[in-house]
Amino acid sequence: MSFIPKVIANHVRDSIRVVDPNTWLIGPLILRRTCGHSETATWYDPGDDASYTIIDAPAVHPHANPVMGDDSTFKLVYDAGDATAVWSVGNSAYLKVKLKVGDTTQESTTIAYVRSKQPSFAIPRVLYEKQIHDRYYLVLTRVEGRTLAEAWPSLDERWKTHYVNSIADICSEMASWQGENVGGVDGKGVPEAYLNQIHGEYDFTPEALLEGCQSIGMDCSKFVFYHADLGPGNIIVEDVPTTGSVGIVDWELAGFFPKGWIRTKFRISSGLNLPEEAGDDPNDWRRRVQRRLGELGYEEHVDEWQPWCFQDLTSPAEVGSKVEK
Repeated sequence: MSFIPKVIANHVRDSIRVVDPNTWLIGPLILRRTCGHSETATWYDPGDDASYTIIDAPAVHPHANPVMGDDSTFKLVYDAGDATAVWSVGNSAYLKVKLKVGDTTQESTTIAYVRSKQPSFAIPRVLYEKQIHDRYYLVLTRVEGRTLAEAWPSLDERWKTHYVNSIADICSEMASWQGENVGGVDGKGVPEAYLNQIHGEYDFTPEALLEGCQSIGMDCSKFVFYHADLGPGNIIVEDVPTTGSVGIVDWELAGFFPKGWIRTKFRISSGLNLPEEAGDDPNDWRRRVQRRLGELGYEEHVDEWQPWCFQDLTSPAEVGSKVEK
């Protein structure tokens, strides 16, 4: 489940407009494309031998039209209830535009932290970031491959088991990175709605998250790093499995949590399911991962979490949850 702010008239999904074939208006920013490599560009795309440069738009914006479906440069790949939208840009970058969620850690800050750990898995690099008013603009490199959600139907049992074990091992690798408090790597909040009672205003401050953790009986004597959104859409695998390498994207829901939250989140969050087109059993991925985590000694707190979370709700469906056995 993702936190969805109040929808506003100027939709996030409508952030990009076309000025001309090589110029786009992105909210209050201008993106320009030129042929060849430029040392001063924001990034270079070898796939089309083009340089992309982002600058602030002039006070009076140029005339621009909506991006059409036949635009070969921008493709909308993710649209989360108008809270976040992601586009592929050319061949080597992604643009994310999202509404600011309280005083939470920026994704770029988390990515810098993870990269400093020299992880065994691939993650994107930040090419550009800027916060303007209530919106955050982020450009990231593409992690080569395809999502596990796309790959899953074509994988045989050996490769499915490999990726389950790989993600469980990556959870253990990240859990070796410890913090002093629950929350983001810079001490701010993390938008983890499953640790809030869903019956009023969201509060993602470390203090509120800690209260949620304590309410469901997790051991809060130490906090470990965890990417709390390890659904198949955020895991990148090879187009054709050979080495079994893995990449992980979308780091806005990552930070320090009690270790007990790792397996618990896989058990309760239907947001980590496989998409319908991946097969007849959407729970297959998170069922396998949470069971593997159990084999590795990870505890879970579903029995405590359910009555705490649902005490003011009529059904688990209100927070998009279905407990996986």
